[in-house]
Amino acid sequence: MRTTALVVRFLLELALATGAGYAAWNLADGGWRLAAVVLAPAAVIALWATFLSPKAPVAIPAWAQIGMEAALFGGVGYLCWRAGVPAAGVTLAAVWAVDRLVLWLTRGRPSVFEIEGGPGPRPAA
Repeated sequence: MRTTALVVRFLLELALATGAGYAAWNLADGGWRLAAVVLAPAAVIALWATFLSPKAPVAIPAWAQIGMEAALFGGVGYLCWRAGVPAAGVTLAAVWAVDRLVLWLTRGRPSVFEIEGGPGPRPAA
């Protein structure tokens, strides 16, 4: 179950960046549109890689990680809503919430994607 939730989490990360780009394309005007389409997903990916990935260089407390994830998924979900795809926005946020709950309920259980000591960098061979 945890392995499936981790796969869904990865797919959600991709959907988050895609949703940010889609919303930027539909909400930005004129000459800013191309810049917004490039910068919105780049900002989402940079935040995720810096603070939320299993090998993030900046460690933040678990409550801050969940808060940042909620802000990203809720924000991009809202922007998708505003961009004319409300079902995609609601689905993105709802699937994230369910996936987060499953990951919390399965904490401490083994997954093929995690080493035995929990998430974090893999030891050198």
